[in-house]
Amino acid sequence: MIDREARNRLAELIRALASGRITNDEFEDALPLSEDNAVKEVFHHGAWCLYSDMKEYRLKGKDALSTEERSLVARWILFLKSDYEYEWPSASFREHVLKLVSLGIFGQSTLDKWQASGDVSYWPFLGSEQFQEAKHAKGYLGAGST
Repeated sequence: MIDREARNRLAELIRALASGRITNDEFEDALPLSEDNAVKEVFHHGAWCLYSDMKEYRLKGKDALSTEERSLVARWILFLKSDYEYEWPSASFREHVLKLVSLGIFGQSTLDKWQASGDVSYWPFLGSEQFQEAKHAKGYLGAGST
């Protein structure tokens, strides 16, 4: 199920967070609630990993995202703007808890499941073909027209 409104809202919020226009706390306070797996998973496995929730701050100056991180963010936003269903396996409740209490050390089981499902280097897309199609269909990232 694609929740277009929630996907668009999360894409806007991620863009604002990544550019330093909003703080990490403002980002979390504005997150949309949705049953769309893309919204949940792009937040949990993507955006939430960009910042620490131990203090309120903007991703600017010494906290600004690297070029590689900005590239990842652009791919997440492109996926959220696409009409692809999120097809990666989700972590179980147990895996989420272990990841949280271990500060990410026990996140390997989810990665193992993902590697069996698609090309992880294109996540949240399943692979290069889906990614390229979205780039051309939406005209993002320097490809196609809007």
